[in-house]
Amino acid sequence: MATVLTQFELSELLWIGVAVFLLGVGKGGFPLGGLAMPILILMWPDPALAARIVVAFMLPLLCGMDLVSLLFYRRHVRWSTIVPLIPGTLAGVALASALFVSDTTALIAVSDRILQVLIGGIGIAFVGFRAANAWILRQVTAAEVSANPGRWRAAILGFAAGLLSTLSHAAGPAAIIYFVPQRLGKLGLAGTMVAFFWGLNLIKLAPFGLLGRLQTGNLMLALLMAPMIPLGVGTGYALVRLLQERSYIGLVYAALLVTSGMLIHRAVSG
Repeated sequence: MATVLTQFELSELLWIGVAVFLLGVGKGGFPLGGLAMPILILMWPDPALAARIVVAFMLPLLCGMDLVSLLFYRRHVRWSTIVPLIPGTLAGVALASALFVSDTTALIAVSDRILQVLIGGIGIAFVGFRAANAWILRQVTAAEVSANPGRWRAAILGFAAGLLSTLSHAAGPAAIIYFVPQRLGKLGLAGTMVAFFWGLNLIKLAPFGLLGRLQTGNLMLALLMAPMIPLGVGTGYALVRLLQERSYIGLVYAALLVTSGMLIHRAVSG
């Protein structure tokens, strides 16, 4: 553990702790987790490899956070809404593991940026559509049509979630686009997304481990940051309970805008 600590300045460790806390708050259902990766990438001591290392560093932490969050939300999970996502999600994880996680050629890097811009653009367009729909129509008919995701939309969004989650833990926009229109309620939405990402991150452990992405030093650093997990998740859960449902959904949309914008910015500037 001491060897791991000597690789980081105190300020870097503090910022990593803040990022892990925000990640936990996001896993608790309060959508601030999208800020964690940009903070980690900016503060990581090796800028050239920061993005790739940070993705692997976050995975064991995410698995721990998912488990703690699931304990909070276990009674609110709508498992039936997750099932249609599974085939597409597995396909997305498999493709990303084969083409992206194991290699970093120029062509694959370009493909990664294009995918992030595409998903970010879809997220922003989705929020714009929902806002215009609520403002112009003021009726539930169109919302009821979109509430049932359908087999093809589930397959596409599941595939996008598996692919982007494996690449950069950036499946939030795809998951929000899938789950929010189903009107699961505040706690149902938070709990169902927690359960979906719990399963997704557990699946990702296998390819990350087999391809040598889970390094001992980063695992030790993750262990050092582990006390931030219950603190962050508990804080996020408490904030969700305090917010009114309408305000919570609005915040989820705002987080979708921010994280979609971050995806596009990271892809364009990367």
